[in-house]
Amino acid sequence: MDYNILRENDIRGIYPDQINKNVALIVGKAFGTYILSKKVNTCLVGYDNRTSGKTLHEKIVEGVLSTGVSVIDIGLSTTPLFNFSARELNVPFGIMITASHNPSNHNGFKVFGDNFNHLEQEELNKFYNIIKNESFKSGKGIKTSNSLQKEYIEMLVSKAEVNKNLKVIIDTGNGTPSIFIKDIFDKLFNDVIYLNDKSDGTFPVHNPDPNDPENLTELMSLVKEKNADIGLAFDGDGDRVGIVDNKGIMVPTDTLLAIYAENLIPKFKNKNVIIDVKCSTGLSKEIKRVGGNPIMVKNGSAYIENEMVRLNCLLGGEYSGHVFFRDDFAGYDDGIYASIRLLNIMYETNKNCSDLYKHMDKFYNTPEIKISAPEELKWSVVEKIKEYAVSKEKDVLTIDGVRINYDDGFSLIRGSNTSEYITLRFEAKSEKELNLRKREYINLVEYYIKN
Repeated sequence: MDYNILRENDIRGIYPDQINKNVALIVGKAFGTYILSKKVNTCLVGYDNRTSGKTLHEKIVEGVLSTGVSVIDIGLSTTPLFNFSARELNVPFGIMITASHNPSNHNGFKVFGDNFNHLEQEELNKFYNIIKNESFKSGKGIKTSNSLQKEYIEMLVSKAEVNKNLKVIIDTGNGTPSIFIKDIFDKLFNDVIYLNDKSDGTFPVHNPDPNDPENLTELMSLVKEKNADIGLAFDGDGDRVGIVDNKGIMVPTDTLLAIYAENLIPKFKNKNVIIDVKCSTGLSKEIKRVGGNPIMVKNGSAYIENEMVRLNCLLGGEYSGHVFFRDDFAGYDDGIYASIRLLNIMYETNKNCSDLYKHMDKFYNTPEIKISAPEELKWSVVEKIKEYAVSKEKDVLTIDGVRINYDDGFSLIRGSNTSEYITLRFEAKSEKELNLRKREYINLVEYYIKN
């Protein structure tokens, strides 16, 4: 096994070179062994619509059953449906087979445990050690099947209080949300246009990453052409959302979080909001403006999910499209639910989507810039950038890579937890300053990769 697939928050790699039937069998045996050590004997298993999903699913189930742990199989599923099912069935431990927003030839395993959350680092390391040692329990578990898709759809519809007359365009990117998206939004709106709504795990039109503007070009164009009120996009396993406003402009997730914060913070005594290191300086300012307390943490939806509980926050999210609510929701990230919350705010305020954020300070910023770097090299490059930044800048945050804070923005350089990339993001009050920051740190990263 290539242990590079054992990442900080989950297991991910390329199929079949890194992730394959043999790896899935080992992971299943290790997970069964791990949860037996926690005095647990039942787990949940599901998989998204990637073409490799069903094969890996069969081997994961086989591996878990061979340890004596029983499996409740929910079959083809989004990650939010998996999380909903776990809570409804009261089965906190489980494995969801997905590579989220990664390309179609990738796959992986999201691992859940105590309190229905992703395994925290200490527990994940225990699980990884079992994988590496290959010392597995033996037994004979029982497999049962149970689908709560109908109940999940009913739950989402019950959370909506929307203007049925809005014109909505939805791009599911041929991802797993395609299997039931119409069953939700056809109940909520009179006029819905669907794009790429056939479930196809090869993702033939575009990669299912709603945080990349290139993947939203068709949606943005159609919103303008049809004079629609909003465009919605979801990733491959449905836990992330992308928003296009009524002017056909992509709404970054940090702007979206500011909209949620402005609506939610005045209603509760709990004012804490978790944001990640990729988020705009403008988001922190907006949260403070409405009386909230922004708490910046390292990137990673699994990490943020656990921090939401530890720090007792009702709202949190990260720039890549994951949003978490704990006021009227169970705390897991659900792209469809996040979109419904936005539609509810539009109804409550009687505002267009673009009007919900037009008062916010204008910053110039970049999307995520990805520079390829081998797994064994990217972390040393980030360390060199850290040494450089600390030696010359006043405000440097190092909880996740390097974030240099300025009065008017930031520079961020960090190693990706999911792929062989170094990712960068920049922000400033002027395009000139933005370009200076980009040039300085992109040149440095490229230099350290070569040298």
